[in-house]
Amino acid sequence: MDHSFIVYLKNKTSLKFEYKEDVATVETTDKGYRITFINGRSYNYGADKVLYYPRLSSRAEVRIYEHGKLNRRYNAVDDYGRYLIFRNGDNCSYPVENNGHIEICDIKKNIDKTVSVINYFKKILEGSHNISLEIPSEERDTKSSNQVSNEILLEAIEGIDLWESRSVLSAYADGSRPLQSTSGELLIYPFGCNGSQKEAVETALSNSISIIEGPPGTGKTQTILNIIANLIVQHKTVAIVSNNNAAVFNVQQKLSALGYGMLVAPLGSKANKASFFDHLEEQTVRQDFEVSEERLKSLADEARHLDSVLTTCFQYRNQLASLKTTLSDAEMEFSHIKAEQPLDQHIKAILDKKFRRKSTSGRILKLKDFLSIIGVENRLSIINKLKLVLQYGFFDLKSINRYREALPVYVNHKFYELYIAKTKKEILYLEKWLRSNNEETNLNNFVKVSKELFDAALFKKYSQLDKVAFTVENYRRQFDAFTARYPVILSSTLSLHTSIPKGHLFDYLIIDEASQVDIIKSGVCFSCCRNAIVVGDSMQLTHIVDKQIRAAVSKLQAEYNISPAYDYVEKSILNSLKSLYENNIKSVMLKEHYRCHPVIIGFCNKKYYGNQLVIMTSGENHPFRIIETNISGGRKHYNQRQIDETDLYIRERYTEDYKKVGVVAPYRNHATRLQKQLPSGIEADTIHKFQGREKEVIVFNTVDDKIGEFIDDPRLINVAVSRAAKEFIVVKPASMELPHGTNIGDMIRYICYHTDPAETTIQGRIRSVFDLLYKEYNQAFDSFLSSNKHIKGSPAEIIIHKLLKDNILLNNAQFSSIDMVREYKLIDLIRDFKAFSEDEIRFIRHNSRIDFLLYNKIDKTPVLAIEVDGVSAHDDLLQWERDKKKNHILEIIGLPLLRLSTDGHNEEARIIEKLNAAMALG
Repeated sequence: MDHSFIVYLKNKTSLKFEYKEDVATVETTDKGYRITFINGRSYNYGADKVLYYPRLSSRAEVRIYEHGKLNRRYNAVDDYGRYLIFRNGDNCSYPVENNGHIEICDIKKNIDKTVSVINYFKKILEGSHNISLEIPSEERDTKSSNQVSNEILLEAIEGIDLWESRSVLSAYADGSRPLQSTSGELLIYPFGCNGSQKEAVETALSNSISIIEGPPGTGKTQTILNIIANLIVQHKTVAIVSNNNAAVFNVQQKLSALGYGMLVAPLGSKANKASFFDHLEEQTVRQDFEVSEERLKSLADEARHLDSVLTTCFQYRNQLASLKTTLSDAEMEFSHIKAEQPLDQHIKAILDKKFRRKSTSGRILKLKDFLSIIGVENRLSIINKLKLVLQYGFFDLKSINRYREALPVYVNHKFYELYIAKTKKEILYLEKWLRSNNEETNLNNFVKVSKELFDAALFKKYSQLDKVAFTVENYRRQFDAFTARYPVILSSTLSLHTSIPKGHLFDYLIIDEASQVDIIKSGVCFSCCRNAIVVGDSMQLTHIVDKQIRAAVSKLQAEYNISPAYDYVEKSILNSLKSLYENNIKSVMLKEHYRCHPVIIGFCNKKYYGNQLVIMTSGENHPFRIIETNISGGRKHYNQRQIDETDLYIRERYTEDYKKVGVVAPYRNHATRLQKQLPSGIEADTIHKFQGREKEVIVFNTVDDKIGEFIDDPRLINVAVSRAAKEFIVVKPASMELPHGTNIGDMIRYICYHTDPAETTIQGRIRSVFDLLYKEYNQAFDSFLSSNKHIKGSPAEIIIHKLLKDNILLNNAQFSSIDMVREYKLIDLIRDFKAFSEDEIRFIRHNSRIDFLLYNKIDKTPVLAIEVDGVSAHDDLLQWERDKKKNHILEIIGLPLLRLSTDGHNEEARIIEKLNAAMALG
């Protein structure tokens, strides 16, 4: 058979055109065609009886996809325009209509890089059970969450089609440059936008892989919503994933709140899928979403016009916000200058009159340089005199010596006055321009028009769809129909591939909170999409990797010749893409900040974002406080004194609404203890867990007394500070040294710079008799010991001995009958051993003692036992077992016990309270 053409002939009976595969040749005639068949017979046909299609092109070594499914029978294709014929050697298909359901892709020539990367991923998973992911309890069975996550990821990686060239994984593993396109589609912003958000949407929809850097409070979710809206209008599907389920479902909550919940299918874990399909509701679109074709055209024209107008408005709005930040910084600097270099106002008025030329901040700076060069104490040369007269209008040269000390200070003050006045003038101009150009009205209209266009697209989409009954068992078998109705799929990074049919590709994938997503889970998600948008912040915390994996990964990288861009330990997917593609990947930073008090986010902006953020917030109050504890008191990654001071501070100030307060710490151990002690309603957690959340008030516990590498991680401090919308409070030891260049040191300096340190810093109010034990008070403790040489025992016991004797028992009339004895043997309290176990009896007889026994002097009756526990004892398992036995023994004999910890406080009050209670028992 000749494959250079295909022919369809009209059936005389049915009048339908039928494909003829036995045609040998086709010749054109005056009236139509002369067709010769393979059997040698020839016939003439009129032009209306024949459909003739010559072959336009042929492609070999291709993959053919029909409705997204790979056709494995054929590897070549002939293109006849309206029709295609698939081939594999001599085997041919019937003509297939060439439409949007057919996709032809070249077979990848080389998959060596892909194989290496995939094998590297496999080996990491096979060699470790420590990839941290939260797995719903019902999916764990008897296995650990780490085992489950490893098995899920390994199964996904084993199922990846290495020859698939359409997925983002193919480009990522090969390192091939992301593709760019310009569709010319009208973009809409029904959820509102600003300049950088608009640029981010445009970039995301014109690149196969793109990055959106979203620093805190810059409208990351709003940008994602606008991307979703445009994809739906363009009849595309999108999967949104994150390690953090809260980040993903935040998208669903916002869409639902705005009336678009019918677009979203929250899948992922078994529980999520079950809940979704158990509560499926009929998808309905409001009737008033429908608009006429004429109205659609009018809306599109208006949207294009407003888009153009707002581009300039956004630029001016950002300039205005930047100028306000500049003004605030200048006023703050000037306040410090006035404090450090005071200027007599009478002298200032005199010097103002002596400069006859109008000054500008630029001219004053030149004068400052001029004065520093000539030195006011030296005699002026003729040239310098002329410069003072001609350039600066200073004619009274004789007064130079009289004001030589005041003049440099005057120049400094004058510079700030003029600079501040100039900045205020520019601010007024921009505010006037924005008002006169109806910036706010234009933006509101742009959003309104965009929403109407979006609603109209939704009405058209859903009014054309038939109803289909989906269940958790059948939705994968009809997934195209499912995503036509639910074009937005939500999932964790781990569970996306388990939620979709094998081989399915979403049009787009959005990875949210990408700084915390590792490259393996990202790679699996990349295998499920054609285009990817990675949303995150390089200055936020990255994923945590177990120490075991770190050593293994280094060896695997060398074994598989893996580029540093695929370093599983050091690279989140966000940093991996930046390292892999460098300048060849499009990245947009969201700059306009709307969350935090301007002074709070000002620190992050200066320290971590290179002053690129445009701060849109305002605030008159001073948002900082520093609570300094009088001791360090931190061991084993927790600090009881900081917990107590935090608890006291919160209870005194925020009782009306504890929910607006969040407390963060670097360590899990400390965070857990905070959770147990703080009032109900307060959220306390590690800084890692608080990423992506915000509170009006954030209290940051440093825990450690020294600035070490872990607690001083720039990303850790950036996240901690940027969680606070209105107030940020630091709890730290007073003795903490603050070396220059450290993140915590710079943070404290910034806080003190923006207010009077004496006003900002609060001395901790909680005190303990054991404070003398800590290094900050060694000198005081040495003095204490020298004056109490007659008391023996550990330092802590010496302190309690003196407290009991001199403060409590001596000064309280109700305790006049009470005395104490030190190191009292347990065996001397026991009369009958029948109630004790053999182990407890051995313990009693093994010279076990009570640190302090308080007894009635009248009849020698034991009243209260007191034990002093050092901080190290809290984490000593053997000591813990001994204390537990002693507690039980004293409980059996009915003797009340008070344990005093050396990192506690209020010892005197606690002893008095416990002793009163014990005496009341009789």
